[in-house]
Amino acid sequence: MGAVVLPMDPSAPFTLAPARGAPAAARDAVRRAVPHVPRWSPRRLGHLLRAVEGLRAEWRAAGSELFVLRGDPVECVASLAAELGACEVHTAPCPAFDELRENAGVAHALAGHGAKLHVHDETTMIAASDLPFGIAELPEVFSSFRRLVERGCRVRAPLPVPAIREASDATRALAAARSEATLAAPDLAEARAVAASHDPRSSFASDGARAAGLARIRQWFWHGDCVSRYKETRDGLLGADFSSRLSPWLALGTLSPREVAAEIRRYESERTANDSTYWLFFELLWRDYFHFWVRRWQGRAFKASGVLGRTPCGAQDHDAFIAWCQGTTGEPFVDASMRELRATGQLSNRARQNVASWLARTAGIDWRWGAAWFESQLIDFDVGPNWGNWQYVAGVGNDPRNRVFDVRGQAERYDRDGAYRARWAPA
Repeated sequence: MGAVVLPMDPSAPFTLAPARGAPAAARDAVRRAVPHVPRWSPRRLGHLLRAVEGLRAEWRAAGSELFVLRGDPVECVASLAAELGACEVHTAPCPAFDELRENAGVAHALAGHGAKLHVHDETTMIAASDLPFGIAELPEVFSSFRRLVERGCRVRAPLPVPAIREASDATRALAAARSEATLAAPDLAEARAVAASHDPRSSFASDGARAAGLARIRQWFWHGDCVSRYKETRDGLLGADFSSRLSPWLALGTLSPREVAAEIRRYESERTANDSTYWLFFELLWRDYFHFWVRRWQGRAFKASGVLGRTPCGAQDHDAFIAWCQGTTGEPFVDASMRELRATGQLSNRARQNVASWLARTAGIDWRWGAAWFESQLIDFDVGPNWGNWQYVAGVGNDPRNRVFDVRGQAERYDRDGAYRARWAPA
């Protein structure tokens, strides 16, 4: 049997961790620091629910069933394991502090019932155990990491889909009844409806189910040969195929980065190997680096001063921040990007860099507010890449280079004909 535990209150306000040792008044101010940002937008939650529905279909096809639960994972998982008489529970790690603490709590609760938690290191392309250094010695800049990894690491083959033992009729009926009761909640029904909707201005619709991710690989790699042109198209703003668009499935784990790496190798063997096919592998390495980065730095990945302890821009101007979130800053390229994000839960890499730079470096707003908004809205939210990239842009991350973007110059370069701005923020 399998189980998924959904967030109990996705609309709860996003709060930032207070600094240790800070006075009570300062801690309270920080807790109120991110205005009008929920933990999960309905669209992001709906994307997760579509992935869960796809997973349920796979379990059912194998003669089993998936429990869909809501609540505290420590309580839900331990209680279900005890009820089913399970002696083992298997999961994949999330590298960040809160999730590691949650896994530790689940392991402790399971031990109380005589069960054991197994955490499988399957979220990165390069296994942590294969790195030529320990996590504590992770290089401080990506280029050093890349050289060491490309020289000394192998990419393991993706694991085959495990065999699933059929469950009894009674257990399947129990799981189905509980899951349907959970999924009937009004906020989850709303989230599914939002995820199923499609803004006509958007060029791409993403479905979180694994089958949809596999179909995207087939289309982008093999039917369109888009991977062979990726380095030339990756800074695009409009269209479905300038990017692989695989990050929403990678973020949820419905596709494995090792599966994508294997597809790159197969494409290079059967069709062509060039700078573009390498560039997709290169970006999977960037994803790995940020996963290992948040494992190394833990709480410092979320501190205003970043991993280097620098003094960031940190104005807490609620009105300016809300204007940025809503796409009403008056800067057309920024506004177009932020409206696309609100409407679709998606945003190109080029647009992300520009809106982040504008908020943190031009407007001087606390970069953590921007990272929180991205976490809330993006259907491909991934903790390490999101918070690591925001630290980079804010100048408090491992690479302290100046990352201030001239958004008007960027708009003229990457949206020369104004089509992107006209679509999302018409004058």
